[in-house]
Amino acid sequence: MAKLKAFKTFPRLYLPPWTGYLWGIACMLVAGIACTSGEPPVVFTSDRDDNLEIYAVYVDGGSELNITQSATNEFEPIVSPDRKWIAFLSRSGSKENVTNVTLEVIGRNGVSRQRITDVPGAHSSHRWSPDSRRIAYALNSQGNKSVHVGNIEGAKPILLTALEAQEVGGWSPSGKEVVFAVKNLEEQGIWSRNPDGVNEFQLSTDVDSSPRWSPDGDRIAFISLRDGNHEIYVMNWDGSGATRLTNNEAKDHTISWSPDSKSLVFVSEQDGNPEIYTVEVYSGEITRLTFNEIRDGQPVWSPSGTRIAFVSHVPDKMKSQQDGDAEIFVMDVDGGNQIRLTNNEFEDINPSW
Repeated sequence: MAKLKAFKTFPRLYLPPWTGYLWGIACMLVAGIACTSGEPPVVFTSDRDDNLEIYAVYVDGGSELNITQSATNEFEPIVSPDRKWIAFLSRSGSKENVTNVTLEVIGRNGVSRQRITDVPGAHSSHRWSPDSRRIAYALNSQGNKSVHVGNIEGAKPILLTALEAQEVGGWSPSGKEVVFAVKNLEEQGIWSRNPDGVNEFQLSTDVDSSPRWSPDGDRIAFISLRDGNHEIYVMNWDGSGATRLTNNEAKDHTISWSPDSKSLVFVSEQDGNPEIYTVEVYSGEITRLTFNEIRDGQPVWSPSGTRIAFVSHVPDKMKSQQDGDAEIFVMDVDGGNQIRLTNNEFEDINPSW
């Protein structure tokens, strides 16, 4: 049974806006050298230009860069493992248009933009392969749901599975398997398959979702409704040994592995408000990291494993108590040293390292 660790509240640090500009000048002077203490910039989505765009912000200075700079809506960026590319979704027309979404990639420097898919439909849950050459994604085209694998070298995407898959969870560290969640009238659970479309295996048979392969390749974390509530589980890579990590009446979701495969960061509503927690996989010890009066979410570990980027809704007197401005923050893995990276009246979401 999960144990809740004693915690304390950490103050948040708000950097003056001018520090970001000074840091940005320094970054330009060194021409492409990462201007952080060992961490790459955080990439995110913002609607500050009347449409959704992909931005990057430096962790230690707050300097921001508009990467996409186009008239279409770009959102949900995912940085490649080699840190050279950003995969994202692009949507023409209004922000509410979900039927004309394509999957694209762009270099971290904002050049070499290319489209991975041309099939109209709702693309989602795009996940990079470990070698940063391929992308698995879910596609809902005219009601037909499937999983495909595209690549950045221009080859035509291949159909990974004809099962009615809802979500791609990710790749095994070896790149030999893709894990995905299925839910339809005939099948449900978590499956895996070779990215070439062979050797399909069912790993679970319950109402499970959001599978995430651990960096060491040994385990898969996922969200399950098998006990009547959204809880976090882990299982071995072959589907055996499923273990429940959380146990409460609220909804637990949005999981991300630590680089050392020892912990998961997640969002829980067990205190009546979405907040960020970590759970140690082997001991089950749970630690609460955020204490926001509105809500926090979308946590993701930094590549070094020393920080967590997340979205926090900052109170705004012009908005309701349930809303507020969505801003990008980073914090240490114990919840300390919370630093606000963006500061504007728009929505900054979907952080990725």
